[in-house]
Amino acid sequence: MPFLIIGLGLLALFFLVKNVGAFQATPGKPSLPTGTANVPYADLILMSSRTWGVPSKLINAVIRTESNFDPNAISGQNCYGLMQVSPMVAQDFGQIKNWQNPTETELANLLNPQTNINLGTRFLSKLLGKYPFDTAIQMYNVGEAGYNSGKRAAGYLAKVKGFYNEYQI
Repeated sequence: MPFLIIGLGLLALFFLVKNVGAFQATPGKPSLPTGTANVPYADLILMSSRTWGVPSKLINAVIRTESNFDPNAISGQNCYGLMQVSPMVAQDFGQIKNWQNPTETELANLLNPQTNINLGTRFLSKLLGKYPFDTAIQMYNVGEAGYNSGKRAAGYLAKVKGFYNEYQI
């Protein structure tokens, strides 16, 4: 009996060593992060994707476009974190009491990756549920009011779509 166990163990070890090369990256492939598992915050992105019904690859593309995965990014438009969530959007979802006068704690919380990805994905889900894809993505960038007043974000849309297509590979 002990010889059988040792034999099976050696056989398993042989197959493991023989197939190690099968799990290595293919040479010549781009080093850009593709797929949900190869990007920062993949677990948080997947959780928000499932919660709000937005494809994780689209969330990846938006984050890459908005902040290039920098959780501490703050724009000149006072948008915060990975998905560049505005205090106004955060107020819409109950995260901030008064978007015009947020507390330091509320703003710091917008930089928390889990909070930020959840709020940004929730907002994206809301837009995708109301508008065609291209319109929703542009509205994510310029806001609903901005879009309705004539602002467009064609360059932003093209960038998000480009990254989204990369993540499809």
